[in-house]
Amino acid sequence: MNKVAIYAGLFAVLAIPFAALATPAAQSSARAEANAVSIKGRVSCSRFGTGSVSARKGMSIAQTIQYCVVFQHGVYTLVSGKQIFGLSGDMNALAKLSGQTVEVAGRIRPDEPADTTYVMMGTVEATSIAPAKN
Repeated sequence: MNKVAIYAGLFAVLAIPFAALATPAAQSSARAEANAVSIKGRVSCSRFGTGSVSARKGMSIAQTIQYCVVFQHGVYTLVSGKQIFGLSGDMNALAKLSGQTVEVAGRIRPDEPADTTYVMMGTVEATSIAPAKN
């Protein structure tokens, strides 16, 4: 009977560090799930803020947004009402859908670029992006 108590105590002492290691992983997973979003909005460039995009001379709206991102060091954004989210993910898909209303599924990565004059809600790491259904 005494050996059983010793082994049970030894097991408890050895199990505590493993339980402590599992807890942050579970919290991290729960945090990632809490940051999962699906947002409908318009693909734009950070240089335009929430305002409308005016096409540059000889360019379409989509080309103007792509120009802003590539040559003016802007970032693709998703404008949803008065909220602006930075977008990261497949840059080719974002370029093709520039200026269009889309639905983006992904997760929020809270951050705020230092050079913006408006408040960004964070960056959406897009796992899927598709034209929105009206």
